[in-house]
Amino acid sequence: MLKSLETLLKVARRKLDELGVEAVRIGQFADQLKMQEASVLAREEAEVQAASSDMVLAPLLPAYRMRVKRQLKDIRTQAQEADASLALVRERLNAAYQEKSKFEHLIEQERIKAAMVRAAIEQAQMDEIAINRAGRG
Repeated sequence: MLKSLETLLKVARRKLDELGVEAVRIGQFADQLKMQEASVLAREEAEVQAASSDMVLAPLLPAYRMRVKRQLKDIRTQAQEADASLALVRERLNAAYQEKSKFEHLIEQERIKAAMVRAAIEQAQMDEIAINRAGRG
């Protein structure tokens, strides 16, 4: 039974590792989206300042700002989806951690039980030796 539990523990650890990697990947993607949003906002600010002093660019500004608005909406939608995915992965990570802990606890219980059985067998053998010696004497 101990071998089976150890195998299940290995599987649980592997699952925990895989979920951890997935959480990191999603977190990095969310960070990239935040950087992309900041970049778009900074570029928009620079373009607005440039267009405000240039009579040729000023008429194009409303269309540009609409395009930026759509870009930001797309980025923010992706960020919300990434946050939702990360929340789900965190829930799965929590469940996987609990499962791993359960197997670790069961393995420890099996080891304690085996040690107790060994101790009981050794004690019975010692008692038998003592009885045999007492019977001879």
